[in-house]
Amino acid sequence: MMTRHLALRMPCNWIIGGISMLFLAATSLGAAEEFPLGILGARGKATPGENPIEITSVKENSPAQQAGLKTGDRITGLANRPFPPHSNRVDDGGNGPQRVLGEALDEIAAQQDEAARNIVLNVQRPGEGEPATIEVTCPLPYRASVLEAQGRQELIGQAAEHLRKTCLPQGYWNAPVGLTGDRVLTAWATVALQSLGEADDRELLERCRTWLRGPEGRSWVPDDALQKGPDNLGNWALTASVVALVEGCQGQPSAEEQRTIQVICDALRQRMNEAGRFGHDVTTGYSGKGFNVINTLAHLAWAMGERAGVPIDEASWNLSLEQIRQSVDPNGGIRYWTMKNTGTADASLRTSSMALGLAIAEQEDGLVETFSNYLDQHAARTREAHAVGSLGMILAPAMLWRNDRAAYQRFLQEWRWYLSLMQDHQGQITYIGGKRNNGGDSYLGTDRIACVIAIMLLSPSDERLILFRK
Repeated sequence: MMTRHLALRMPCNWIIGGISMLFLAATSLGAAEEFPLGILGARGKATPGENPIEITSVKENSPAQQAGLKTGDRITGLANRPFPPHSNRVDDGGNGPQRVLGEALDEIAAQQDEAARNIVLNVQRPGEGEPATIEVTCPLPYRASVLEAQGRQELIGQAAEHLRKTCLPQGYWNAPVGLTGDRVLTAWATVALQSLGEADDRELLERCRTWLRGPEGRSWVPDDALQKGPDNLGNWALTASVVALVEGCQGQPSAEEQRTIQVICDALRQRMNEAGRFGHDVTTGYSGKGFNVINTLAHLAWAMGERAGVPIDEASWNLSLEQIRQSVDPNGGIRYWTMKNTGTADASLRTSSMALGLAIAEQEDGLVETFSNYLDQHAARTREAHAVGSLGMILAPAMLWRNDRAAYQRFLQEWRWYLSLMQDHQGQITYIGGKRNNGGDSYLGTDRIACVIAIMLLSPSDERLILFRK
């Protein structure tokens, strides 16, 4: 037991940079994708090239169990309309059985007439010889659509309540890995709750911001920022902490808060090398090629810091910006490195964080438009953000809301199936990963990060965050 605990608490940045590549390798071989089945109260999996959803588990007293569905059943379609086949192509997003089932559940459960809340499932049931094909009618409890204000508020409310219950008394959420993971999860959970503007959350959020400020108000940054500090002090944690602290004070920090923000912004500047490149911590990643996602998150942190009275260091900003200019793909997404032809299938986090940084700093309108167009045109890719798809799902809707309200609405339609499937019959929120590399989200704690996604995807219209407002 002790060995398992130590393994799980290894440094988050080391794990994301190494072991998570195994997730990419496994999924690129065409592995099945497993996901929750929403209000049915079950889980299923879909295999690339095939259309059924195979049920892998059924919850007690769920609509699925009450309708007689069993583990091993294969749902092939709805009311004699076969599902389209599942695809492992990133650009296909949820197209296939996930989208069809998720959107149907969201629509049917929202019917006021109880008689209209029956979903008819075509099911292959294994047995001796050929599987029997049967029709299963499953009555659904009422739930407002996620596209309606009531459904939106219900989903946000369930997600927020789970975050409140799982925050530790010290004011942080513990990730399955070390301090870096705790800080990334805590920062974004704090931002999500801040977006709701609930008076009852004030004391909780104050404790969280105090925890994020860390010992002596230095947010765990050593006096020499080029020392790794505890848990290798990942730059992911530094950037997220700035966003959470600035949002918490709405750009009007106390003197103590401003000093912490200054320390972090300075540390990011010092950790960037002479070529404008970053690594997970103090070492420039990938044999000096760098790690563009930290550049883009640093720009977001620096821009947020400026909102709190911490001036942007123009030389550092411009040096990092040049790295990003060299990394913009012809389709408008930001590549992993400056090297050409390295792809943008996982570009949503890099592109959305850079766009937000530039927009908040009121710079580079042309690039902001380019990046926003990429996020709109490639919305189906959003949950493929290299290891931490959650952060793409958190930041992309914020950027689209700021820049193009119609694009945000298209984004919401794109992910309607996802919002429907993530919430079970009892309102519990369950994580849905991407098709490729989900390792980093696993190390943050998928139950909490799923709640953050739900809140941040649905709350831009309330505009309580600097991230959401022009």
